[in-house]
Amino acid sequence: MKRLSCGISDLDRRIQGGFPEGECILITGEPGTGKTIFGIQFLYRMCKEGRKCMMVATEEVPEKIVLHAKELGFDLEPFIKNGQLSMIRYLELKAFDIQKDNDNIHTNIDDLNNLIHITEDNIEVFVLDNLGTFSIGTGLKQFKDKIDTLSYLLSKQKRTCLMMMDATAHELTHRIAEYSTYGTIRLMTKENPYTGKMERFMHIPKMRGTKISLELINYDITENGIKLLLPKTNR
Repeated sequence: MKRLSCGISDLDRRIQGGFPEGECILITGEPGTGKTIFGIQFLYRMCKEGRKCMMVATEEVPEKIVLHAKELGFDLEPFIKNGQLSMIRYLELKAFDIQKDNDNIHTNIDDLNNLIHITEDNIEVFVLDNLGTFSIGTGLKQFKDKIDTLSYLLSKQKRTCLMMMDATAHELTHRIAEYSTYGTIRLMTKENPYTGKMERFMHIPKMRGTKISLELINYDITENGIKLLLPKTNR
């Protein structure tokens, strides 16, 4: 099985080299756990490797994502300028309610299944931040069906997808997105029993075709992005 680096070298080593190519991976977590940063690091690594990428951010305009990435040392601007990275202006499309032309590829941008129609044919890597946006006002079965369809189509087209989802939406939908994706990484904050301090941890409950450990992995968000901490810091 071919693997793609997740952008965090220490994590790559824990999941046998990275994410399985052509599959959908779900990243969940509360605000402040680094979901967007995770996506940025993955995108940056994929762009550096020469892959054609696309990002749909439902809560930030592309300019803010690019600025945030640059502050962490991940300059996405050159890849946008040379056409290697596409940033979909979801908020603008939603604000102007572009639904007049039934042939317009942006029609019903709030429909999760329509994201596949705005994906260029040569896209290899797709990042969606935040999947939870599409669960609002949608029945549980309908939401699962839409994730199933999107995941199937992306996988069939051999596109690797990273989907971020906020913890609140994830719980309200009974964690049903985990059944539709190839792997799941949960980001969380909790008290470290060894230090008595609130710290960040990630848990990998599922990664098909991969030998994984169910232990919590201590990590931090630094000025250079997400870094895993050595096990001895947990004691």
